[in-house]
Amino acid sequence: MMSENLESMASEPSIVDTFRLEVHPSVVFKLGADLITDDMQALIELVKNSYDADATKVRIEIETETLTDANTGKVIEPDEADEADEADEADDALEHKLKTPVLKGLIRIIDDGIGMDLDTIRKGWLTVSLSQKQLMKERNLTTAKERTPLGDKGLGRLGAQRLGEIITLTTRKESPPPSDTEQSDQQNISQTLKVSIGWKRFALADNLSAVPIQVESLPEKRKIGTTLEIRGLRDPEFWKNGETNELQKELASMISPYDGVAGFQMSLLIDGVKINLREKAQSILSNAQLNYGFNFNGESIIIKGSFTTDFLRPQKTEDIAFFEKLVGNDNGYKFSEWLATAKNKTTSTLGVEKGNDQYFLFSNASFNLSELKGVELSDGKPVNPGVFNGEVSGISLNRDTKSIFDRASEYREFVRALVGIKVYRDGFGVRVDDDWLNLGAQWTSAGSYYTLRPGNVTGYVNITAKNNASLEETTNREAFRDTPAYRNFYKLLSAWTDYTGRVQEYIRRSYNEFKQLHLADEANVEVISTPESLIRNASTQIEQVTKLARRTADAKLSLQKIQSATDVLEEQKRSSDNTLFQDPELRIAVDRAIQQVTLARQEADSLIRGLDSLLEEQARLKAGIDLLSTQIDVAQSQIGDAWESVALGISAESLAHEVQHISDGLRGRSAQITQYLKGVSFKDQRVWTYVEHVRSAAATLAKQTSRIAPSLRHVRENKETFSVSSIINKIAEYHAGRWGSNGLKISTHILYDFNVRLNPGRLTQVIDNLILNSEYWLLQALRARKIDSGVITIKIDHPFLFLSDSGLGIDPSVEELIFEPFITLKPAQQGRGLGLFVVKQLLDAERASITLTSDRNNFGRRYEFMINFSGCLFEDSNIQP
Repeated sequence: MMSENLESMASEPSIVDTFRLEVHPSVVFKLGADLITDDMQALIELVKNSYDADATKVRIEIETETLTDANTGKVIEPDEADEADEADEADDALEHKLKTPVLKGLIRIIDDGIGMDLDTIRKGWLTVSLSQKQLMKERNLTTAKERTPLGDKGLGRLGAQRLGEIITLTTRKESPPPSDTEQSDQQNISQTLKVSIGWKRFALADNLSAVPIQVESLPEKRKIGTTLEIRGLRDPEFWKNGETNELQKELASMISPYDGVAGFQMSLLIDGVKINLREKAQSILSNAQLNYGFNFNGESIIIKGSFTTDFLRPQKTEDIAFFEKLVGNDNGYKFSEWLATAKNKTTSTLGVEKGNDQYFLFSNASFNLSELKGVELSDGKPVNPGVFNGEVSGISLNRDTKSIFDRASEYREFVRALVGIKVYRDGFGVRVDDDWLNLGAQWTSAGSYYTLRPGNVTGYVNITAKNNASLEETTNREAFRDTPAYRNFYKLLSAWTDYTGRVQEYIRRSYNEFKQLHLADEANVEVISTPESLIRNASTQIEQVTKLARRTADAKLSLQKIQSATDVLEEQKRSSDNTLFQDPELRIAVDRAIQQVTLARQEADSLIRGLDSLLEEQARLKAGIDLLSTQIDVAQSQIGDAWESVALGISAESLAHEVQHISDGLRGRSAQITQYLKGVSFKDQRVWTYVEHVRSAAATLAKQTSRIAPSLRHVRENKETFSVSSIINKIAEYHAGRWGSNGLKISTHILYDFNVRLNPGRLTQVIDNLILNSEYWLLQALRARKIDSGVITIKIDHPFLFLSDSGLGIDPSVEELIFEPFITLKPAQQGRGLGLFVVKQLLDAERASITLTSDRNNFGRRYEFMINFSGCLFEDSNIQP
């Protein structure tokens, strides 16, 4: 019986120990790295805390060279470090000299907000992911200054560990009003509190609770507000305000340089230099060649556009004089009058109207959300993203505002920092893609050459936490969540971009028509004259001149009669000289008449000889006109072929944008469903296989379309510095994967690599055209068994690139013409003869050139192309192999 009781007791579970869920300190670092993607975002999250604390002003001081004793917190004076010679070894040398750890760099954020007390520090600062701000948002509560809090995750402070090694918080909260029960004013005085966190201590600890954080009460009385100091910057070089504008670009994307933050003044000093982005930004906007303001009132987006005559200013020097004559001299008054009268119907439909002294044209339009195609609905009504407004300007990289910028290059650098349409919530940036509104796709579409270009546009969209709560940001503040409200927000802005395309296209094409009218008026021809009608008119005029010239035979006969009459008169004069009776006056009159008739006859002879020459010239002109007519017929046929190629290229560009958009959506949705399936522990392997297939297919689509992206028109405007080998290796890898086992391969030889500064998309297009040309002829030769293998050889030898293949080479009949348009030996359905012509034009645009070398292959044909990059070499950048 006892043994049975013992067995029963042994089979029952017993508590061995009691544990608690612990958090390893590495989680803090991982959360900070994952949720706050970079140093600038981390800084902005800390500034947002000042905004949420009802501060009216915040001062940011960044000192990249300041050195601090890690143990005492005291600043190390410059003379203490004068023995450290090498910059890279200065910190180590100084630590060895002073026998103490040295922290380099300092960020100080000072605000005049409400400050914090002990309870706020404990719950709001030191308790991760406990956010009172989220509760305020859910209850539609605001701060004392009626601000809707920007932060809501309770994680932003973790980003501070990205910035530096030690963070020190010094704060004082306003004293609460005394109550009736309080006996002493001393009890009502708030304390100045100080908290320091050394992140290295956490890295060495087993769990978070093992690292005590002490809160000190300072004896000195400070102003209400908070000061945050971060010492020992992890990347001091990032914060230096040197020649590059990357820092200004980051700042402009994170804090609005346009309207600023309402009721919130921010100042920034970097190494003692004050950075004022707003003044420069406003100066650029005020000198923009076109400007759009838009406002969504909850139902419709209302758009107002303004255009200066610079919007029409041509780039070519030879066209500027005529532009000034037509538009510049009267600030576009005659052109605007012509638009309002001759093209009244279209002008009114687009809302275009005459302007003022600054803007010669205005435009107005509005679009109702409920009428937009594909609008997202909820309970039968459009999902409202909330009211918002914005302003976007088209700017020129060549226009300089001398009052702000000392050099044109400085202006261009700052413009490049501002380029793009930013989104700001209460003045703080929401990170979006550089071309998140797809202006590039609009610009490269067939009928929209004059639309906004992503590289020459700057502006902002203002949203607020209060009015646009449905526009939710992702946890890492890198984008918006894909929600019905965001999709309608995007549709409203897409309606704006579509309108800008239509109105700008209309104005620019109308100017071209206005210009043609004046050119036709000066030439006294019809503006709608075609090349054929002009040739017919020229031929008619030549025939009329020829008829007139042919009448010189009659003139010659008349001159002969005049000559005979003159001879008779001369003979009679000699006879009268022999008589006794002479009239002296008559003799003088006869002499004068004979002289005048002789002179007139000589002039007539000279004129007739000129007419004879003109007749011969007219015959040659007639032959030239006939030849020109024939060439125009040929050219029109060729242009028809060229337009087919252009249309195909445009379609490819549009398709690339659409496929990229679709693949991005597929990848995003795949990631969401993957997270969901993991969350519910879904086990069906077939579903997992399908999701992985979709993800892989989307990634493949993105990779393929990325081949086209560098060649799009707006991308081709950008120049980069890179080694020739880097682009060739990527191209070779791409084609090797595309060919598979079809018998072709690329062999690259880098004899002497070098750097160039040009557009990588253009160079990719050039090499692709050459490779595709070789591919065609190699496959033809392989099928005919005229060669055993198909090898394309690329050789890099500063400053040249040589490309050849193992095929038959260039046919001698076209070797001198291969760079001319429409020269090809391919069948009509497989080639248009434009590939090498396009290659030459693309290289000309980059100050490079291409020739066919004189070397001949085993078939006795020229076969090797040589590209000369001498005109676009990057100085002092030669790379030895």
